[in-house]
This record gives sequence, C-alpha cells and structure tokens, in this order.
Amino acid sequence: MLSNEKRIILLLTIWLNAMSNKELDLSSKEKILNAARRAFIRNGSSGARMQEIADEAGINKALLHYYFKNKEGLFELVFNDAFSEFIPKIHSIFSGDGSVMEKIERYVETHLELLIRKPDLPLFILNEMQREPERFFSGILNKMPGAPPFESFLKQIEEEMKDGKIRNMNPRDLWMNVMSMTVFPFIGEPMLKKFLVVNTEEYHSLLTKRKDSILTFIQQALLLPKTNNP
Repeated sequence: MLSNEKRIILLLTIWLNAMSNKELDLSSKEKILNAARRAFIRNGSSGARMQEIADEAGINKALLHYYFKNKEGLFELVFNDAFSEFIPKIHSIFSGDGSVMEKIERYVETHLELLIRKPDLPLFILNEMQREPERFFSGILNKMPGAPPFESFLKQIEEEMKDGKIRNMNPRDLWMNVMSMTVFPFIGEPMLKKFLVVNTEEYHSLLTKRKDSILTFIQQALLLPKTNNP
C-alpha cells in the first residue's frame, strides 16, 4: 500500500511525463514533417529512407517510428499537409461567383500565402508529379469537394473575351502565365537570388510583396482600357 506522499509523487510524475510527451509530440511532428518533405524532394517518396528523415529532423529512428509506423503513412501526412487546406479553397474560388480577374486575384493571394509559409512545397509537388503522376493527381482529385472546375473556368475566360470584357488571348496561355508568375520564384530561388543580386532575407521580402506586382501585371495584360463615352 502506497503512502499518501508516495501516491502524490507518483501522480505528479505521471502528469509531468504526460505534459512532456505532449510538448514533444507537437514540436517533433512539425520537425518530422519538414524533414520528410525535404527528403521526399531529394529522393522522392520511393527513394527516401526513414533513417534519412530521422537524421534530418535531429531525432532518433525509434522516435520517428513512434509517430509513424512506416514511410507510406508519413508521405500521406506530408501530402495532406500540403493540400488538405489549399485544394478546397482553390475549388471554391474557381467554381464560385466572380469575374475572371476577381478569381485570379483570389487565387494569387491564396497561392502565395501558402508558398510563403511553405517555400519548399513547389519542389515537392514538381518531383512527385514527375515520379508518380497517377498517384499525385488521383490524390489531388480526391481532395476536391466536387468536379474539377478548371474546364469551366477556361470557358468563362472565353466568354468574357467574346463579350468584350477582357482582351482576346489564348485562355491556356493566360493560365500558364499566372502559374509561372506564382510558382517559378519559389522553384528558381537560388538562380534568381544570383541574378537579382540579393541575399535570402531580401529575396523573401520580395516574395511577400509579390502579390501586388503580379496582379498589376495581369490587370494590364488582361483588362481593356476604360473608354470615356461622350
């Protein structure tokens, strides 16, 4: 039979261990996610190793296996972390109300906000698209709350051009330009820093201000000049 003093000490020990494990759980999982994403970027989901991810996260392999039983479960979590919030938002933007320019504005803002928080995400996406395109795109489509809205958005661009609301151009060219302006600065960071003669801090400052310059560029290319009717 434990004395009251020993019982209190035991309860305090259990409580302190629980709190310690909770803090470890939160901090370690974030480290593991970031390390796994970098490992998947370098070697793909098939080439990355659990020991490599553990080393990158600064933890031992046993702790990694405590959180994730296998690499497949870890990849799924990294994938979900990248797209579970972003894809429904994008679907809502392009399937909802608004003009072409309004939808592009909302897309650029949403996309840049995500990439500024997770600048290594475009390389992760690019690598997985190249290595396992079927798996990648089926995973994307599974996260959409409805049918992909991309075809309907391209038709909306064509309709607004026909109605004289925006300039005539190839809708697919327009969308490739939007994607290039939002994605390439993150993929091409090492090269662009050299060309622009800026350090990492200065470059990231440019990225945070990029939304306005992108939208101004698109508006000038897309919107027709206003005419003053007599």
